[in-house]
Amino acid sequence: MKNTYRSIFVWGDKHEEVLEKGVIELVKEKFGYTEEDFKQHYLYGDNEVTLGKACSLPEKIIDQFIAISGKENVDSGDYERASHSMGYFFSELLMLRKGMIKTPPDVVIYPRNEDEISLILTLCNKENIAVTPMGGRSSVTKGLETPKGGISLDLTRHFDNISDINEINQTVKVQPGVYGPVLEKFLNTHGYTCGHFPQSFEYSTVGGWVAARGAGQESTYYGKIENIVLAMKVVSPAGTIETKDYPASAEGWDLSKTFIGSEGSLGIITEITLRIKKYRPKNTAFTSFIFKDFVSATTCMRKIMQAGFGAPALFRISDPEETATAFKIKEFDNSFSDKILKSFGYAPGKRCLMFVTVEGDKDYTALAKKKIKKIAKAHGSFHSGGKAAKDWLKQRYSSAYMRDPLMDIGIMTDTVETAVPWDKLLTLWKAVRDYLESREKTHVMAHISHVYENGANLYFTFLSPMKKGEELEDYTAYHKGLIDTIHKNGGSLSHHHGIGRALAPWMEDEMGKTAMGLMKASKDFLDPKGILNPGSIFGESSGR
Repeated sequence: MKNTYRSIFVWGDKHEEVLEKGVIELVKEKFGYTEEDFKQHYLYGDNEVTLGKACSLPEKIIDQFIAISGKENVDSGDYERASHSMGYFFSELLMLRKGMIKTPPDVVIYPRNEDEISLILTLCNKENIAVTPMGGRSSVTKGLETPKGGISLDLTRHFDNISDINEINQTVKVQPGVYGPVLEKFLNTHGYTCGHFPQSFEYSTVGGWVAARGAGQESTYYGKIENIVLAMKVVSPAGTIETKDYPASAEGWDLSKTFIGSEGSLGIITEITLRIKKYRPKNTAFTSFIFKDFVSATTCMRKIMQAGFGAPALFRISDPEETATAFKIKEFDNSFSDKILKSFGYAPGKRCLMFVTVEGDKDYTALAKKKIKKIAKAHGSFHSGGKAAKDWLKQRYSSAYMRDPLMDIGIMTDTVETAVPWDKLLTLWKAVRDYLESREKTHVMAHISHVYENGANLYFTFLSPMKKGEELEDYTAYHKGLIDTIHKNGGSLSHHHGIGRALAPWMEDEMGKTAMGLMKASKDFLDPKGILNPGSIFGESSGR
């Protein structure tokens, strides 16, 4: 698989996942697949990477980049450029499988320090060369494409330092190229945790978390990344901005928030100061429940968040279809336990799973678990113990590996997420389900996984056979209708994936012209020639 398109788009550590028995049975049942269908290698992408477009930058410019960062850190080879051309949005995966890379970066640079980044930006600004900063490249919003070629500025090789923990302030300074497991292992060794565990955790970087304004699976307790970032340093074409690690201030607006979620369009993040918490795994309380329907489950979740005793860490509800899918794959259906649940009125097609963990001080976790159980019981739940939550945590990152083998057999599989107030949640959930299921042979699952006093995040996963030969056009039209449905029913364009080029066309309608004007004014000041990640967030008009 070395130097193939497949080696670029296959997720994670590149090992070849196979579909487990339960998933195979689900695909057979929902889509009418036979054993022969599982033998196909559809758009497998195992051909060697060869770009039809050569580096377009003059040799004298390449020589200047080499003079700045060293020859070993400047690469214009086909494979390196191809591997930095896209992220993991579904249409990008299709294009990679088809060997279609229309606008790769001209060169990939691995800067060694901030001075080099400043010099690179100065040169690119002078020569009007696009610059796209990159980390783990796990974006699912077309946030990393390079429509104007230029430079891919990869921060993973040299910007991977973790400064010593400040135990008095309970903070840590991190460079943007540090991967999630490296940071967490370092913090755990010192008795702390960052608490940020996105599904991409194993292969995403701190800089990417900040740039995309991400959320981890335990954000209900630890907060989204904007709640964890205390200060940062950013190098832009206009100069360097460094915010301070004050616990709070009233010095105008919070400039750190300007860059969190900016997706590389305003500057290059070079240092981040994070809040950290004590790491107390022995104190973690686990529990889970089964509810008779989605309404009672979501009502219970809201009451827990609004009760005032604190927030769980992992707090998750699977809707009836996702619950049924999980039970089928794990071969729970028709088991002895399943028969007991049915006898108590927890019917298939209606019942919902809830997973809960509580972290922190031992007395707090015990009290919170007790109160959560009491509220859940009042809403008609069946208490199913802590094992289900523990089992879910053991496989929390594994579902991402299913995308590749499903695409190998011609199945479209994608996710979309949105934030919505409580009073609109059920309406939006039903509207999105109705839209997705209006497509013939489509399986839809949904869950709530990030929860607040005034609302929650809804996360949808859908599977459907591709229209062979029309894959890109088919997906693009289906995705547009999906985002239109979310937007029309009061959901945000994104809760934690970010905007990128995939959602940029909706931004002005979502934000309003005046708000977009304010955002663009910030970009015009920091990046007057529009060289930074052109087209992302602001749309194609942002690239000059």
